[in-house]
Amino acid sequence: MQPEPLVPFAAPAFLQYVNVEQAVSVVFALLFILWALYTLITAYHWLRYGHRSSVAIPALITHVVVSGFLSLYAVSGFTG
Repeated sequence: MQPEPLVPFAAPAFLQYVNVEQAVSVVFALLFILWALYTLITAYHWLRYGHRSSVAIPALITHVVVSGFLSLYAVSGFTG
């Protein structure tokens, strides 16, 4: 007995008019804004209240570099 063929997934009607490239661009723009706000607020509080800490500046630099590389890695999956 042969199994029945799989039926392809049909997207909901409201998603047929959404441009995927524009939606992904908007999501990444919102994520970048959220990341920038988080970084600025964290940097302000860490420098304002933890200025005597010898870890503050290296930790902020590490945060920006690591999260920058992670975001570049994530975006690289959408190219090519």
